[in-house]
Order: sequence, then structure tokens, then C-alpha cells
Amino acid sequence: MNQVENVGLIDGYVDEPTVLGVPPYVSIYPRYVAGSIWTHSPCTQIHYQTIDQIRTSFEKAQHLWSKMDLLILIAGMIVPGKYIGGTPISVREARTLFSSPLLKDIPKILVGPWASFGCGIQGGKLALSSEALAPPFDYIIKGDPEIVLAQAFDPSIGLESVNLELTRESASEIETYTTRGAQIVTQYPGFSNKHIICEIETYRGCPRFLTGGCSFCVEPSYGIPQQRTVNAIVSEIESLYNLGVRAFRLGHQADLFTYGSQEIGEYEFPTPNVDAIENLFSKIRKVAPDLDVLHIDNVNPGTIARHPEESKKVAKSIMKYHTPGDVAAFGVESADPEVIRRNNLKGDAEEMIEAVRILNAVGGKRELRGLPHLLPGINLLYGLPGESKKTLEHNMNFLKQILDEGLIVRRINVRQVIGLQGTSLEHSSGKRIKRNQFFKHRQEIRDRIDIEMIKRVAPPGTIIQSVFLDAEDGNHHLLRQLGTYPLLCHMTKGSDERIPKDVFVVDHGPRSLTVLPFPFRPQKASLSQWKAIPGIGSKRATRIKATESLKSAKDITDALDMELPEWILNSLSFDK
Repeated sequence: MNQVENVGLIDGYVDEPTVLGVPPYVSIYPRYVAGSIWTHSPCTQIHYQTIDQIRTSFEKAQHLWSKMDLLILIAGMIVPGKYIGGTPISVREARTLFSSPLLKDIPKILVGPWASFGCGIQGGKLALSSEALAPPFDYIIKGDPEIVLAQAFDPSIGLESVNLELTRESASEIETYTTRGAQIVTQYPGFSNKHIICEIETYRGCPRFLTGGCSFCVEPSYGIPQQRTVNAIVSEIESLYNLGVRAFRLGHQADLFTYGSQEIGEYEFPTPNVDAIENLFSKIRKVAPDLDVLHIDNVNPGTIARHPEESKKVAKSIMKYHTPGDVAAFGVESADPEVIRRNNLKGDAEEMIEAVRILNAVGGKRELRGLPHLLPGINLLYGLPGESKKTLEHNMNFLKQILDEGLIVRRINVRQVIGLQGTSLEHSSGKRIKRNQFFKHRQEIRDRIDIEMIKRVAPPGTIIQSVFLDAEDGNHHLLRQLGTYPLLCHMTKGSDERIPKDVFVVDHGPRSLTVLPFPFRPQKASLSQWKAIPGIGSKRATRIKATESLKSAKDITDALDMELPEWILNSLSFDK
């Protein structure tokens, strides 16, 4: 390949079983790709853009790209999801953007899940072959992009001769790239206002590769998991922290609780290594003492059920160093015994509930008026072989039992599977129940389970700290925290248009909260904000807005002619 002075790196966003890269999350891909290029071609300029930036003007983006020597698209939704912070690139957009005559002579490379596993379109459908994007892409890297690009930028090999299916043999091969590529995040749109959380890889692959793992998942295809060392992970976080990043999620692994286990590669459900987890988290805190967020993602509930005592110790170690409001995503997938058997899932319904019990017992603790420290999140997946109408009953009974036992799960994801290359669902999505049945069932979960769960997670008066504006919806701000599966907060706009740092919960929807600024200043509250408080209707809200002097809680209760709950009174602050 000739001298490459300028590379256009386009982040179309990714969502796969162990990696999330939809804003405000930055996945591993842009950092690894940039690190690989800069390691082997230090003078190359990388122009990093996200698909949301490009959507403002396709023509402007194409004009910029026409000056590049190489274009690389990172793309791949292979786990179906809904997003507020950004929208992953579509196949149609990719074809349109990169088919411009202006780009005819510029090499175009596709990397990420779309290249490796096929183009997921939506849940319940088979993925398109990655070849559907050739053209406009000249090179589709089915291997590890950072490894392939290292050779592509080697003058003795070059892009034309490189093996596009090259993969790394050990995690040590990427470590130079993880720190060298950290600098790319400074070009991320949310970097300047710290609206960014970086996904961090601890290991790739799944310990259950020994038995093939779950039928739908790509992680077992990597073979024996490649674990990164504690020092390598910490060095990457230190590099990002020194640049100004303050939010991190250890999300790139099938099961964080088995990180560092000496039994990985020997047992399907290896025993957790408590010392390794303690060592990792303590060292992260030493190099990033003032971080705002340190969260996790995937945890195998089968590990917790089979190793309860070690799992409790691991959870306690995490809680010593993380930030509250954390979520351990449990890939339950199904409570139907036939679906579990046919798809080699992680355990039966009772084992899954036992894992919820164990994590609740340790992680359900909360600071005063704060969110619980570490709760399970439940993933349910539909369209798997063996599914029938009974599956819906089994899953609903499973969730009702969790509810009836007084347990808490942070969120319930209800998804339809995407049939991917490299899994047993490659040629069949396994769709069994009708589409209308699925949506009716999902709505039942929202109405009967979610609303009660969210009340337990964040009861009235709970303080949600350090929120940011995610979007606007009419007269409402849509706010979130940075973190794992942050709760969506609806806040009616007030007279003060500034976004508050903290908010407190006043009401609940199935998947969201109604909040008000904390502390709540009655003199500055709008009519709509008063009406958002349960029990205060239009008449009372109008009456209190007309009250000229509000200097104490008694003034408010007198004006409203009603007693306010203690959690509201404790949220009040009066201007002097």
C-alpha cells in the first residue's frame, strides 16, 4: 500500500454480546484500529467521525472523505436494541454513503461485527451476509481489524496482500494498540463535555466454549478465552484517564466474575478468582482516583448459582471500588426447559432465580437515598429453537416468582434473536412464536413486572446523581446518568433552563422515571413541575404558583392544603 497520510475512520456504532459502542459508549474498535495504525504509521492523520455527525450532511462528509487515502467503517448491530443517544448505521446508509463517485478510487474497508458475522438488521430476522456490502467496500476484514491493519501498514506486505481473516493469538498482541489508540477519543463528539464512557475488554471469548456455549452467541467461536493481564487493563484505563475520560465499563467479557480464574479452559463454569478481581479493581482506582463511573456488564448467572460463596466475595470486592447504580447483565435467555436444553443455555429457571437472590443479598445495599450498588439485569431472548407458546408462560412465571419473592432486577431486556454467521442459527432464526404474540407478551412484562421493579429500584425520593441531557421531548428533558443501563429520567422543564446536576424521583413508568431537580427550589418550580408530583393536580399547582411567599415547608403544605411525604420535604431548598 502506498504512503497513507490521511485515514477517514467512521464509527457506525456497534452492539454485540460483549461490546456496546452506541453513544455515550465508545467501543474498543476505534481505539484498537487507531492504535494499530499509529503504531505502524505514526505520521498518519486519522479523521474520526461518528455516523450521527455525518448524518447532518452526507455531501459534506463525502467531500471530506474524497481527500483521504483510506476509508474505514466500523459497524455492526448483532444484538437488537433501542437507543436514545445515537442510531447505528443502516445497510442502506452504508451503501449510499460509500458509493459516491467521489470515493471511487479510494480503498474502503469494513470492520467490526458486520464484517465478521454478517449484517444484523433487526431482531427476529437472519443477518445479511457481509458480502452484501461488497461493493461499495473493497476489503471486508473478517478477522481482527487491528491485527489485519498492522500488516496492511507494513510496507513489506500491504493491503493488497494481507490476509483479511487474521486474528490475534493472544491478548498480548493488542496491548500496544490499546494505549496508543486511546488518543482517538479526543475526537469523539462527547469528549469535551465528558459525555463519554469507554468500554474496556478484560477477556474475549466464553468459558463455555468447551460445550459450544449458547446456540445464538458468537463468543464461543473465539475458542479458549484470551485474558488480558491486570496491568494491561489498568494501563489502558490510565491512558484514557490522563486524557480526561472519567467513566469506564468493564463490559467486554462473557462473564466478569470469571476474570482471572485459573480454571478457564478446563471447566465450563470456572470458579471465580476473588483475588484477581480485587487486584484489578483496586489498581484501577489507584490510577483513576477521581473517576465518575466504574461499572461492569456481563455476568453468567450459572457461575453464581454454582459458586455462590466465591461469587458473593467477588461482588463485595467490586462494590468496594465501583460506583453505585451498577448492573450485572444476566443472560438468562429463557426459563422454558425445552428451549434451555435445545440451545445449551446457562442453567434452569431455579438456578437463575438463585443467582438473582445471591446478588440481591450482597448488591442490593444502597447509600442514603441512592440507587442500589449492584443489581442483576435480565436478558430474555425469543426466536430460539424449541420455543412455543409455553415459553411465554414459563418466562412470565419466572419473572412473577422474582417479583413475588421481593427480589429486584435492574432491568429486563426482551429481544428477538438475530441469526448470525458462525452460530447454529446461521441458517434459521429459530422463530417460533408469532410476531404479534411476542409484542403482546413484551407489553405484559412492561405492564405487570417492569413498573413494580422500577419502583423497587428507585422508590420515590431516590436521588439520581450527575445526570446529563440525552434528548428533548416537547416540554420534557430526557436525562440519564453515565453508566451501565442508566435509567431514563423525564423532567418537566422549569423556569431555569439549566440542567440540574442531580434529580430526585417523584413517579414511575414501566421503563423510566419522572424526576425533579434536587434540591427542589419551590420559588423556581414551574406549574408543570408542581403538577408532576403525585397528588398535586392542576388546581393545587395553580394555587401554589400564585402564593407569593414560600419560605418554609409549612408555607407549602398550607398553600396545598395537604401533607407532603417526608421524601419531598427532605428535597426542598428555600432561597434566602
